[in-house]
Amino acid sequence: MLRVEMVPAGHGDSIWIEYGDASTPHRVLIDGGTGPTYDALRSRVAALPEDGRRFDLAVVTHIDADHIEGFIRLLQDERLGMEFGDVWFNGWRHLPGAAFGPEQGEILSALLVDREIPWNRASNDQAICVPDDGELPTYELEGGMRLTVLAPTTLELEKLMVVWEREIGKEGLVPGSTREALDLLLKTKRLLIPAEFVPGAPALDVEALASPDDDPDTSEPNASSITLLAEFEGRSVLLAGDCVADVLAAGVQRLLANRGQEVLDVDAFKLPHHGSRRNVRDDFLPLVRSPRYLVSTNGAYFDHPDPEAITRVLVRPEEVRTFLFNYRTQENEIWDDPMLMERWGYSVAYPQPGTVGMALEL
Repeated sequence: MLRVEMVPAGHGDSIWIEYGDASTPHRVLIDGGTGPTYDALRSRVAALPEDGRRFDLAVVTHIDADHIEGFIRLLQDERLGMEFGDVWFNGWRHLPGAAFGPEQGEILSALLVDREIPWNRASNDQAICVPDDGELPTYELEGGMRLTVLAPTTLELEKLMVVWEREIGKEGLVPGSTREALDLLLKTKRLLIPAEFVPGAPALDVEALASPDDDPDTSEPNASSITLLAEFEGRSVLLAGDCVADVLAAGVQRLLANRGQEVLDVDAFKLPHHGSRRNVRDDFLPLVRSPRYLVSTNGAYFDHPDPEAITRVLVRPEEVRTFLFNYRTQENEIWDDPMLMERWGYSVAYPQPGTVGMALEL
């Protein structure tokens, strides 16, 4: 059994994975979404037996608020009695040349240290990243799930250092200020500022929308996203966080070279950065083939998914594909169009009316 659920995480990401025996499954949590995602996560955890609230692994892919804040709040709730076999998160002390995210990254680092939670144990307290050459790091979890790390490289982490030190300095802190970071946690506010954006009503000319552009995502935090291929008993999911296109492409290319393959076939692919046109690009799309594409967002702030991102998948040569959304929104319901579905050979899946979240069993 391999079950992948996109937790309703607002405009962010939170992926709940269960695998193995359905009666006593192993669990992996990828990201914690926005701050309010804590409510959904807490309900899920509280519904588990008190002696079964263990995660073999939690991964915080990078320091953006819409991936980290819900996990920060979850860790504070010690009443839940959660246990973690390991937490993968590249904090300041894992960055090249650092002695020990910006704001949220410091807060999470402080919590992990304060509560003595295993942190990057799989990599012997080193960064979760890929080396400049050689084999891609592969880790096997209890119960048989295999995780291959495709990104980031040390180059992306080096670039992140500059941003991290600059942003945490604005708060009057220095990286690794554990006690001060915990104090910051008590007074922190929502840091994500809505972008000025005026949505248009794009004409659904699929081929035109799918055309390449010269505006890729160059964000250092997004480029530093821990990007994973999860495999279990012949089934697989590519979990791309907010990874930028060229970094994701490089990781997939290395994996294909190591395996002697031309295309990576996966059972499901969580599209990077909530379906942003700046991240879903032809750098990597020809390298990956899947019948299922997952999009995690409620469309807030940035109106994701962008139509360009969806159409770039549509023009790929897969014969059958389904887009799975964890919310039904103004931005994504345009794809629930019988004529478009017939023309481009795809289907869509939304939560049941009155509900949010999306799960699939592979």
